[in-house]
Amino acid sequence: MKNFYLFLFLFLCGACSNLGIKNSLDIELSKMPILSASFDSLLSGVRNLPVQDRVACMIKISYRDEEEIDGVKKQERLLMEVLPLSSGKKRKKVLLQLVTICSNLDRFGVPNVYLKGLKWIEILETNYSLSQKEEWQVNEIKALLLNRAGHQEEFLPIWYKLLKQYREADRAEDVGKCLLTIASHFVMLEDYDNALPLYKEAYQLALEHDFVDLQKASGISLIKYLCVTGYYSDALEYYNKIKNNQEIASNTSMQNEVVKSYMELNKPDSARIYLAARLLSEKGDKIVLNCMMAETYITEELEDSAFVFLDRAMKSYKEKAKNYQKKGKEAILPNCFLSPCYSFADLLWKKGKIQQASQYYMIVEPLMKEMVKTPVRMELQIKALTNFSSFCRETKQYEKALDLLARRDSVLQTYLEFKAKNDKKNYAERLKIQELKHELNESEDVNRINTHVAAICIFLLVISVAATFKSISMYRKLKKQGAVNYRLQGMIKKCDEGDMPESHSVSMDQYELLFWQALHKVRDEQYFLKSDLTIETLADVLNTNRSYLSVSINRFCDKGFSVWLNNFRIQYAEQLMRENPSIALKDLPEQCGYATAGTFVRNFKRCHNMSPSEFMNKILIEQTLPKVEKTFLTTR
Repeated sequence: MKNFYLFLFLFLCGACSNLGIKNSLDIELSKMPILSASFDSLLSGVRNLPVQDRVACMIKISYRDEEEIDGVKKQERLLMEVLPLSSGKKRKKVLLQLVTICSNLDRFGVPNVYLKGLKWIEILETNYSLSQKEEWQVNEIKALLLNRAGHQEEFLPIWYKLLKQYREADRAEDVGKCLLTIASHFVMLEDYDNALPLYKEAYQLALEHDFVDLQKASGISLIKYLCVTGYYSDALEYYNKIKNNQEIASNTSMQNEVVKSYMELNKPDSARIYLAARLLSEKGDKIVLNCMMAETYITEELEDSAFVFLDRAMKSYKEKAKNYQKKGKEAILPNCFLSPCYSFADLLWKKGKIQQASQYYMIVEPLMKEMVKTPVRMELQIKALTNFSSFCRETKQYEKALDLLARRDSVLQTYLEFKAKNDKKNYAERLKIQELKHELNESEDVNRINTHVAAICIFLLVISVAATFKSISMYRKLKKQGAVNYRLQGMIKKCDEGDMPESHSVSMDQYELLFWQALHKVRDEQYFLKSDLTIETLADVLNTNRSYLSVSINRFCDKGFSVWLNNFRIQYAEQLMRENPSIALKDLPEQCGYATAGTFVRNFKRCHNMSPSEFMNKILIEQTLPKVEKTFLTTR
């Protein structure tokens, strides 16, 4: 018995001693950089600890936030060292940390690390029971790694599942993270219609719960993609809500979108006020800001003011270039010069200042011919090359004009191929997403039906009785409607052919006649070009009231007045662009009856599934170089 107590005493002393050593090592290790020699020397002490203590110590080291890739790789090596020694809960912890570290290494861009991460996840899911929190952690990383591996079809289902679970668990911050992740995926597919509601929800969630990081990320993204989709007024509205938050308001990308919004809304004076404040407050060379300020004056054809800011930007660049040369580096003209310089050259050309215009075209000619990969910069190059070639033709520089057109056609071809490839890929992904949403909705519907089946049956019984009587009256109405529509189609055809007898109006009912009168005014007399045309003003012209006119248009067009009116305007815009491919896009909205450019862009996208500039580029590619060459040769 005495021997037993002696053994127990010695065991406890040893255990306490080991615990003291372990705690001491933990404290010392936490103070040392993981890549230092001091850290490595302390590791020898860790390796002398009992197995379980050694495993626990290595796991603790793996929890540290490391900002350098070598530090994260070292964490991985230390975990791999103790993985064969671990068991039970400790082994599960090691595997979970290996999954996290693979995710961190993937963010550093380590190639094929996602394969290791997916392997560890498979081992975890196969051999261990995960808690709800652990399952969420693993699934988040799994989705990201699958996306990296090219399995996009598995990415969204996981995030939608997580979103549902986080909502049910009332984890607001995690809900916001899910919303941002899913929205970003939609943006990658250029599916902004699905992305924007998610960004809006995330932003509202951030406001309600005071999530600063979420508010910043969702607010900036929301403003950016509202601009991308042409909702410039909405973008400015959101900006005014968050501009008091200095951290958000100071984001350069968002600030540039604000300026773009003012310019697209034809408010260059507001853009100037905003840019002037930035010029006073911001530090650095301010090249970009001066270029942007110059563009605000160019749009209003204020040549002298535009020159002042463009000259400031150029002087700043030359000073920067000198400093680069002193250090043995080459300075390259920034891309921000392309738009204001060729636009300024266009303005000078318009005012008959040929020599000055030529100088500014020549300054940015290298930027026009530079190899670029982004669609936005390609669009800018196409427009600049087109304008410069027109200038060269007018100034009888035919060979240079041909060279510029050839380069433009090359860029245009690359642009259209890129868009076609991207659109095809994105369309396929969108179809998968629609299928996924359908499946999710279907699953939810089944659950709801199983829960409320009795109530639904009773409801359907009541509805079926009412529907029987309703269907009889609807049948009679539709039968009459069909006859009227048939007569109307025939009537419009005859009118278009110039064979519309006056007496035919007698056979029309009241609504049919009113619609035809409205069609004649809006389409044939081009009332759609009136920017102030409303259903009320058209009703006054036709000596009727708003209600009768609205019913008449809806009955015979199956659409509301605004959609009906906008279709005529967009068709006219298309006609103008085809007849004159060099037409200034900024002048189109007014020529087509729109009060604002933003409304024009939105309606154009709705009708053609592309922006006016994209449509113009499509028209430009249809022009063949042989035709251009023939024209030049004839001119010569």
